[in-house]
Amino acid sequence: MFASLAALALVAGQSTPAPKPPEDTPEEIAADAARDLKDSRFYNRPGATRADYDAAWQACRLIARGSRTPTGSVPMFYNPAMISPVAAGLAGGIGGLIGGAIAQGQQRRENRRECLMARGWRLVEVSDAEAARVGTMSDADRSAYFNGIVGATEVQGKTTVWHNGFAEPAPYDLRKPVAIAAPGGLVTGKKVDPKVPVTLEPGAAAILIGFRRPDDESAGKSASVAIARYDAAGSDLAYRPRDWKKTGDKTSYGLTVKSADKKLPLEYHLIRVTPGDYVVAGAAPGAVAITNSFCLGAPRFSVAAGEVAYLGEFAPYTTTAMPGGERGPAMAWSRNEGDARATLAALQPALVPAMKAAQLTNGATYACSAMQMTMYRVPDGTDTAAR
Repeated sequence: MFASLAALALVAGQSTPAPKPPEDTPEEIAADAARDLKDSRFYNRPGATRADYDAAWQACRLIARGSRTPTGSVPMFYNPAMISPVAAGLAGGIGGLIGGAIAQGQQRRENRRECLMARGWRLVEVSDAEAARVGTMSDADRSAYFNGIVGATEVQGKTTVWHNGFAEPAPYDLRKPVAIAAPGGLVTGKKVDPKVPVTLEPGAAAILIGFRRPDDESAGKSASVAIARYDAAGSDLAYRPRDWKKTGDKTSYGLTVKSADKKLPLEYHLIRVTPGDYVVAGAAPGAVAITNSFCLGAPRFSVAAGEVAYLGEFAPYTTTAMPGGERGPAMAWSRNEGDARATLAALQPALVPAMKAAQLTNGATYACSAMQMTMYRVPDGTDTAAR
């Protein structure tokens, strides 16, 4: 589904050159940004100024609308008549539902909040007494209060910060471990015997990705992961051109890897791709469609010709303990190279010399075109600042 959404959004945008969206004045931005500075809650980043907050709020608003990429450029498929790329790219079905949700204020607010917190802002919710005190202030006093509080080092109230719980759920002693032994299962194609030798044609490459179910909370859960080709120079996804059939373009642009046997504690998928740069673009635990995008900061990796790039394993949790104390879904990432190598050795021994652990770099950004916009960081990946 992920690849089809991106492709359809691209086609919709290519019919008309992308115009530059109208610019808001600083006064308009400040007035709009003040909507998230309430008596009861506000955003804060120690050392920030009100101008810093206004700029961050405006940037995240445009990202949540789909009219700017996280680097500030205009998405190639943007149209000012669209609420988001997805809303215009698909008129019905899942795409229509996603577009409708983004068009509604609630989903836009949630994505704007995720964007702000991914950029280091924290949401502060104050006590009823403090909210009542602020509510009695004059307009001038309220303005002065918020001008100072957005950058205060010490704040009073419940503070919510961004955490990487979708990739790194909290340790949880009540999870019951499940024994995992390599080799695991291997999928090389639909209804294909995994022992039938897979050959990489000259100039071809492959990705090896696993699903791991190490405990009772992940056991029996389906999962899916979206991989997309990345344009590092443009800080955006690389989209398939409209004339790809005419030109015979065989490039791999996007793929969704779905678990095949949720009963297996460990299963791997071997997917042939064309060499190049890619990102882990989204993921979902359970038998559901991927409706999130890691556009605010995704793991990026490269695959060279003749190489089998091992990404690691994803453990699916439809609900589990989060670092913030709540419960939520997760696709916990880990890397177990010995298990991956043992699986290839047992089922595709000729590919073992080509297997190489992919070097994952966190922080790749691109145009957001999904219901949920977020960031995903692999624990041992090299970090770059998500922009």
